[in-house]
Amino acid sequence: MKWCRIKHYYKMMIVILMISTVPVIITGTLSYWQSSQAIQNYSNQEKMQNIYQIQTNVEQVLKNIDHSITYFVRTSQLQQYIHESISAETFSDYDTIKRDLNHLQTLDTGIEDIVLVSLEQGWLINNNGLMHIDQSTKESITNHYLSLADNSTWILEEYETIGLPHTVQHRSSHYINLAKKLPLLASEKTGLITVFIPSSALTEIMERRVDAESFLILDEANQIISHSNSNYIGDNFTMPEQIITSIRSQAKEGQFDHIIDDIPYKVTYLHSDYNNWTYLSLVKVSDLNKRSSSIGWITFIICSILLLLSLIASILSSKKLYRPIRRIHELVSQSNEEHQQQSLVNQNEFSLIETHINQLLNKNKHLEVRMQNQVSQLKQLFIIRLLQGKVTANEIPIKLNAFNYPRVWKQLTLLSLQIDTLKNHSFDKSNSDLLLFAINNIIEDLIDSQKRLTPVVINHTQSTILINNNDDYQQYMRFINDKANYIQKEVKRIFGLSISIGISQPFKDLIEAKEAYHESIEALKYRIKVGAESVIFFDNLNRSGQLFIDYPKNIKYKLFDAIKLANRTKADHESEKLFTYINREDHHHNYYQIILTRFLYDLIELKQVLGVELAQEDNQVFLTEFFELKTLADIKDWFTQTFIYPLIEKVEARTKSEDKTLSEKIIQIIQDEFDHDISLDIIASKLHYNPNYLSNIFQKETHRSFSEYLLLYRIAKAKEWLAETNMSVKEIAAKLKYNNSQNFIRSFRRIEGLTPGKYRNELR
Repeated sequence: MKWCRIKHYYKMMIVILMISTVPVIITGTLSYWQSSQAIQNYSNQEKMQNIYQIQTNVEQVLKNIDHSITYFVRTSQLQQYIHESISAETFSDYDTIKRDLNHLQTLDTGIEDIVLVSLEQGWLINNNGLMHIDQSTKESITNHYLSLADNSTWILEEYETIGLPHTVQHRSSHYINLAKKLPLLASEKTGLITVFIPSSALTEIMERRVDAESFLILDEANQIISHSNSNYIGDNFTMPEQIITSIRSQAKEGQFDHIIDDIPYKVTYLHSDYNNWTYLSLVKVSDLNKRSSSIGWITFIICSILLLLSLIASILSSKKLYRPIRRIHELVSQSNEEHQQQSLVNQNEFSLIETHINQLLNKNKHLEVRMQNQVSQLKQLFIIRLLQGKVTANEIPIKLNAFNYPRVWKQLTLLSLQIDTLKNHSFDKSNSDLLLFAINNIIEDLIDSQKRLTPVVINHTQSTILINNNDDYQQYMRFINDKANYIQKEVKRIFGLSISIGISQPFKDLIEAKEAYHESIEALKYRIKVGAESVIFFDNLNRSGQLFIDYPKNIKYKLFDAIKLANRTKADHESEKLFTYINREDHHHNYYQIILTRFLYDLIELKQVLGVELAQEDNQVFLTEFFELKTLADIKDWFTQTFIYPLIEKVEARTKSEDKTLSEKIIQIIQDEFDHDISLDIIASKLHYNPNYLSNIFQKETHRSFSEYLLLYRIAKAKEWLAETNMSVKEIAAKLKYNNSQNFIRSFRRIEGLTPGKYRNELR
């Protein structure tokens, strides 16, 4: 009987062990096989995505440069300048070209130098400035660049073989050069513009934190343009012929295995249609298989642990099944007089689980009570996550039911509210969030809970999702507009603040709330056009408006001239013209930021050129204040009060003393050299000033023009000589540098009312 029991015990254990272990072994094997395949496919896709990303990053920079240079050379000004001979008389033309070239190099693209060449007029401009080029340089440029097949070409050049004067700093042994023949649309090319970018700049763009993977870029001649490891730049600009042959024999993109130095590699490549470059990724196959090996070992360890646990479970389960009477006896035989803690210690597994479940249920009840007390915070958290796109479609019905939100609607609309300005109010910036939360509470009271979801404050914006159950869309939109205006009036009444509201397009599914939130924020950005205290519907925006138009350089130059001359009236006039020009058409909101930011940088540059110090010298603070402004009126006032008027005051104070000194110097030169050929241009050259500037200063100080003052002084000298000497009228006219005596006589008569001869006779 005992043997039978033991045999039955082992049979039971073996059956349980087989039932538990066979599925583990099968599942582990299939899991390892499928995981290995999935990892291999994922790795291949990952490498291809890496190549796509490298291509996108590199070509985005190259295309930005290409488009910027193309736009620059196609401007009417440059097309005119390229055919002109640049000299001292046309210095302003050179200054315009040089400033535009410097502006192109401020782009974050790694450009070291841009060289503009006019072979027709024999001049060249680079970072060193303007220079004339001889015939040998023209021939070198023609042979190197004008002989290229295309009008616009990306080429790879060694530093030592660059075919034209440049200012690149030999940061790299090789340079990527964009060469464009000029004019672009003419058949006969008489000019050239080239952009020099060191290969190391592309290396920085394509650098990735993958030690086992190498990235390369090949040009049309299969030379290595750039390498993800900068140590290879300039040392190894060759490529194994086997890899090149494999790439040529396959499609535009793909992957293949190749052995290099007895080591198998996975090669991923992609051809670019933009410049016929080839992007490659090389990674050791052994590195790709490491993940699969790791999965294999992990699967083996887990299966071994599960098998061991199955064995132990089989033994324990068999014992428990074999001795049920003993277990029941132990439970029944426990004394009822034992302490409760001792009873819990001696409980079997099922009893412990049951006790533990009861404890969890009790804790769950306590959590439900606490959640009811914090339901408002949970609702706001749900709406914030919804607007951030962090809520899944499956989660939305659960949350709607849990928070007792309406679950049936025709349409939804999102309102986003922002404070226009705290200027001239008792509140400051630190109170903005508190004000938004206060406005959020007001909106909860103003709008019925059945017509909205919970209002929230997110990213310095108050947002509310409104619910539409009305079939009449126009009536519902009037309801939204009325609510928006009512909210504005109440906030104005309570806090004295002006606010603007952006309204999204209607949508049906809450999963679209993230997009609706972005639409309402986008609508608010158009405050810069429509002004403060606005209600802006995303549907009404002209989002296809022109983004880039001509920068009003002429107006800017006139405004800057007015500042330099401390002419406040003219400065106000030109400033008004500038903002009228900007506001004349309906543009994309980014246009205003772009053109006004450029104007801000120009003002900062003018401040530095004038050597004027303002109260706030930190340019970052200027930018911070500028980007906080919401409307064109506020921006105009900020420019006027922060830059234009302070600059005029500084220039006016400085020039009062300087102008007087300059006028005295001009008068002294007239008195010393009145009997020589003298002009304002000659004096300006001596004093190193612009003639127009000296003319304005002299007029302001003496209340006479330069020519008038010179004429009066010479007439005074003529009167002196007529009275004190016996020089003839002809001799006096010649000494005063008149071309003939008749011109002198006419000038004398116009000033004195009689001829020189009569004047002498009256004196005698």
